Amino acid sequence: MSSDLNSLKQTISQAFSLARSADVEQPIDLARLGTFLVQVDETFSPHKYGAEKLRPLLEKVSDVVQVVKDDSIYPPRYFVTHLTSGAERPVIATILGDSNASKASAPITLMRQSTQTSPAKLNEFAFIHSDKWTRLAELARPEPWGDDKDPHFYLKNYVRHTYSRLVYEDKVKVCGEMAAFNTGLVDRRFQPVYALLKTNERGAPPWFLDSFCVAGENFAGKQLVKIFRELPEAAYYFNNPADIFFDVNAQIYTDWEHIIEENIDRIPVELLKRTTQDFNVKSCNGMTEEEIDEYKDEVAAYLKKDDFAYRMIMDAFRRAMDLALKKVRWNYKTAIPVYYSSRNKLHMLLPLCLISEERVDVALVVERTDSGNYQAHTIYPLEWAYTNSRLIARPESEWLRASAK
Repeated sequence: MSSDLNSLKQTISQAFSLARSADVEQPIDLARLGTFLVQVDETFSPHKYGAEKLRPLLEKVSDVVQVVKDDSIYPPRYFVTHLTSGAERPVIATILGDSNASKASAPITLMRQSTQTSPAKLNEFAFIHSDKWTRLAELARPEPWGDDKDPHFYLKNYVRHTYSRLVYEDKVKVCGEMAAFNTGLVDRRFQPVYALLKTNERGAPPWFLDSFCVAGENFAGKQLVKIFRELPEAAYYFNNPADIFFDVNAQIYTDWEHIIEENIDRIPVELLKRTTQDFNVKSCNGMTEEEIDEYKDEVAAYLKKDDFAYRMIMDAFRRAMDLALKKVRWNYKTAIPVYYSSRNKLHMLLPLCLISEERVDVALVVERTDSGNYQAHTIYPLEWAYTNSRLIARPESEWLRASAK
């Protein structure tokens, strides 16, 4: 078994080397790392090493890699860092809030550490009672903040993302036993809404939310202006204003393997039925995570044998991308900026009409590269696209606003 693990460690090291040569930064998305592992070893499979999935397999070699769950983004994802030196683990642990770290130093650590390895987490900074989310939803301008399970699901996600960016920009203010940050939201009069926090005398996390408030109004708002001479600034996402405009003259290069094979559950069933033969196309609605993974493996295996079907799906995406670029030329607001907190980078969302020109099915996530071209990384269901884009501003494009209704 030790020889197998040594072989696995060597394969992992080669996969990370391949990722670096492809200019892929660490930490690497778990699914993305899987593609590099297969490129290194065509026969690679977690089953080969006695594991059902990649994540539990990597946890067996924790001296070589560290797997971190990033639940500050939606949907939650896992990222992997290659531990090339003993100094890397303490850095990651400090940013995430190591249980052995002193509670007194936690706020300072969170505010000063870079978030390039992992974004700061709001739940490790402050406790927020459920009633407070109701207060914020009532205070802020009305938006579709919830889903069927949680009326404040998207609102919570928005504030968590915002907090992560504020930590990166060092905009969370602390004065004695009080802390505050700007939520980036406004009330019905367009007055900024702030979060006012107090020291948590019960221990961890170090703070608890006292109130969401407007400066100078009610008890909390008056406390805010009394304690903080300069009020916390809102998060800012653009180093260059040009970042929010899509360059229609640039090329888009696509990670077809990830978009098609690893995200088959996001592709319309109707498209798969049109492009495949002798394959039982299924809807992933109602499937468990394990069932979806098994179905993805089945589709990937089928597409590796049916090159014609693979090209048909790619052609459908290319036509949808061409149409999206035409829409961007007509209205630049069609391309929507989105903040990717785990890497502290901006991406753009493009609408893809895969079945009919009258209906947007998914959003294509693209990133501007150093060359000036774009890399298409993945596709998002529309509700994910809305949730992530809302972090920067309430989307004005009709194709995405419609998904939130």
